[in-house]
Amino acid sequence: MAVQAINDGIFCIDIQHPDRKMFDCIMPTEHGTTYNAYVVKGQTKSALIDTADPDFTKEFMDSVDRCEVNVIDYIIILHTEQDHSGSLPVLMKKFPRAQIVATEAVAKLMLTHLHIATDKFMIVNEGDQIELGGRSLTFFKIPFAHWPDNTMVYESSTRTLFSSDLFGSHYSSDKLFATNSHEIKVAARAYYAEIMMPFATQVRKYTEKVIEMAPSIIATAHGPIWNQPSVILQKYMRWTSDQVEKTVVVPYVSMHGSSAVIAERLCLRLASKGVSVLSRNLGKKPDSLVVQSGLVMRDLVTAAAVVYVLPTVLGGPHPAGSYCAMLMNAMRVKTPFIGLLGSYGWGSRASTIFAEMTSGLKKAERLSDVQFEGLPTEDQLAEVDKYADDLAAKIMQLGDRLI
Repeated sequence: MAVQAINDGIFCIDIQHPDRKMFDCIMPTEHGTTYNAYVVKGQTKSALIDTADPDFTKEFMDSVDRCEVNVIDYIIILHTEQDHSGSLPVLMKKFPRAQIVATEAVAKLMLTHLHIATDKFMIVNEGDQIELGGRSLTFFKIPFAHWPDNTMVYESSTRTLFSSDLFGSHYSSDKLFATNSHEIKVAARAYYAEIMMPFATQVRKYTEKVIEMAPSIIATAHGPIWNQPSVILQKYMRWTSDQVEKTVVVPYVSMHGSSAVIAERLCLRLASKGVSVLSRNLGKKPDSLVVQSGLVMRDLVTAAAVVYVLPTVLGGPHPAGSYCAMLMNAMRVKTPFIGLLGSYGWGSRASTIFAEMTSGLKKAERLSDVQFEGLPTEDQLAEVDKYADDLAAKIMQLGDRLI
């Protein structure tokens, strides 16, 4: 399904990569991904928006041929990352007279990442237009959604917005349009968590701008196209707000069962207080760490609290939990409450080290850490009950922040 018409004169080249299991070596992609490029035909000129990952250059070039475009007048690069620009060198050889169009930010990064000289580019600025004959393309800068160079292009006659990485999903499918698919919305949330969430403030501004533009179609760089833009726009407005759900995420690791006992007691007590709980075992299987950490990030898009339950290893938190906590710190989650419970063999600096690893989350309230030596007794588990009760009460006091 490499080439499909979106509407009259606009075609999507969606290169499918269904068996890609990881993105950027940190993000699990259960459903693979796509690399989307677009051909826009006017009465007098044609433009190609973005290319494809270099591993798929041949398939991409074959797809360009199937668009039945004899001449490409403009090759527009919205974002430097190689999954969007990697086929450009080959494309430039096939269409040597095409003008390469990009913002200055893209052109500078293309020099360092693909070694394409900046004098090869036609530089466009905010609001600039390219006329194709009967239709035009307008450029909008969206820095840090998610790189400093990301750009959007709007085709006004069909109200089609080419949004680059913004509003995307890692989801390989034979369906061109996302419509209102629950599964695709879940994939879009995971994508937001590890790509857009660190820049939520900027992303919210861009989302508001797009709502004002009122596009009929949002054509993303990854995943199915949004032919009902309100679906993803409403989600982004919620995800980028400070609102949270009555949910506690519990990432845990247990080497010999002690931490598992604590995690189970915590989850049961929270549930009894009317709080939803999502527990994630970071060490259950060899591939659990990355997969479950990815799920934790997705959970934390709207969770009210996260409580890690970890054993101590060589004085610090278990490395699997440390990885997840450091990733959480990098993703700048909005979770109001953060805590650590755990067990240790004979001594621990886990609390101090955990605080250092999550020091970037300055808006979050730090719950009192609780550490037990060895297998917790029933009296100690009663402390876990109180911990859960206190946390549930704090969540209920969030007021207007609760969804």
